[in-house]
Amino acid sequence: MSDIIVSVIVPVYNAENTINECLDSLVNQTLFDDMEIIIVDDCSTDSSALKIMDYESKYPDHILFIKLENNGGPGNARNVAMQYARGEYIGYIDSDDAAYPQMYEKLYNKAARTGADVVDGGFYDQKNDKAILYTYDELTGKLDAEKRSGLIIAGGYIWSKLFRRQFLADEGICFRNAYVLEDFDYLTEIYAKASTIANVKEILYVYRDSEGSLSKTIAVDKYISNLTSAMAAVYVKTAGTEDYEGIREAVEYGLIQLYSYSVNAAMNAVYKGEYSKDSIIPVLTALRDMKAKFVKGGYDNKYVTNKISKKDIGIMKENDRSPADVLKLLRKD
Repeated sequence: MSDIIVSVIVPVYNAENTINECLDSLVNQTLFDDMEIIIVDDCSTDSSALKIMDYESKYPDHILFIKLENNGGPGNARNVAMQYARGEYIGYIDSDDAAYPQMYEKLYNKAARTGADVVDGGFYDQKNDKAILYTYDELTGKLDAEKRSGLIIAGGYIWSKLFRRQFLADEGICFRNAYVLEDFDYLTEIYAKASTIANVKEILYVYRDSEGSLSKTIAVDKYISNLTSAMAAVYVKTAGTEDYEGIREAVEYGLIQLYSYSVNAAMNAVYKGEYSKDSIIPVLTALRDMKAKFVKGGYDNKYVTNKISKKDIGIMKENDRSPADVLKLLRKD
């Protein structure tokens, strides 16, 4: 077996309907001889494990299958896989998605030529029938505060990229043990700390956005908990970085965005009768206090005014003033 240059990590939970297509797309990679695929089954209750074992038996030199005893979410599954990864670069793929045959060869070749800490490629958003590349040319090369801010605002996904493993290790970058948004602070931290980034301007990945994904099925209390955990993690992971003052508005836009999602989720839970007003007021109060702790600027942040609606800004301002009174806005909807 050749030296491993790319390790691809696949967290799996109840993916029996999609895992074959996902793994087929990996074993048919043009770089396959130089790849390892680390699959972590996060306590699936369907036939996912049996299907994965079939692939492992066919490709024992390239596939490592890990079955966890306790369900910990995709972030934990990826962290476990990282303990075994040997590749110079790390890639991630979701078990309901697929990679084009030359994806990892093209991303790695660009990484090898540039020495970049991160290489991003384009992807096809199947649900919306769109081709997307978040890392456009102006954001590539050696990173400064302006480029970092642009990357943070643009956002993106971990699965369209390769990450230099030594960079991740040196910076101690890992995932939170969360069920949703575990990649939000992961990417923000990477953009805040990476030295260089490159891109491949081709469509290399198919994003499915499955209806049964965790982000669509998680209960509102866990959803809000994950949002607030992401807020705290983003601040903790970026506030001490060298360029923080230069990227602060971009980071705070992300924090305010999470605050908006949280407040709206709490209000919607009351509107749908899932929680009483009295029981949700402490949640709204805690959200207000957390936002005040981590966000030093106001809603006049240029990114906030450009990207968040006036209605949502008004709701957040009302919650800042009075978590009890913000619920009165439900009567006007």
